[in-house]
Amino acid sequence: MRILMVEDEDVWADKAREAVATEPDWTLERVSSGAAALAIGAGSAFDVLIVDRVIETDGTDGLALLARLREMGVAAPALVLSSLGQAHQRVEGLDAGADDYLSKPFDAAELRARLKALARRAGFVANPEVIVLGGLEVRVKARTAHWNGAHIPLSPQEFNILKLLAENAGEPVSRDALWTGVWTDFPNLPPQINVIDVAVARLRRSIRAVVGDDLIQTQRLKGYILPAAPD
Repeated sequence: MRILMVEDEDVWADKAREAVATEPDWTLERVSSGAAALAIGAGSAFDVLIVDRVIETDGTDGLALLARLREMGVAAPALVLSSLGQAHQRVEGLDAGADDYLSKPFDAAELRARLKALARRAGFVANPEVIVLGGLEVRVKARTAHWNGAHIPLSPQEFNILKLLAENAGEPVSRDALWTGVWTDFPNLPPQINVIDVAVARLRRSIRAVVGDDLIQTQRLKGYILPAAPD
């Protein structure tokens, strides 16, 4: 998946690179001005756009830039990044042609989950068929999970949570990232923490019934983590 990022601040470009680094089929091309985005965006095929709302290098309004790219025929789904995160500002971004809106500061796992959601909407599929983590197998195409060959019965929602954790194995996945990646029918609803925690608790019970132990760990203030090689 080819991603074009229009961002003038290195700290957020580095955070995006961190999000992309774990995905072997993803590439990120970053430009730091609106003029550069117009030059490259019109002549190259990108699967997803990440656009900063305020691009200070050349005084570009990111929403105006996105509208211009849409006029030029660039139809790739777009995520707007901004420190302006109030409800009416998010609505402005969505009305300008953005498909999603992420407030700064953000973590890499949440950005990765949002990009995956946009990729799914665009019909881009690049997931491995099987994710193997020690004795755990998450069979993406079949939508099943197994522990040392034994089937772990899961509901569709439980599988989606486990898959997201497995795709980010060894890294904490925040509740915001889980909400974005799993509850995709509610893109504009703030994360419902109790709903997320109850769903993860159900997943833990389903896993424990087969494995006999918890595979999912909780990291305080960071979210949930699935070890890269669970015992």
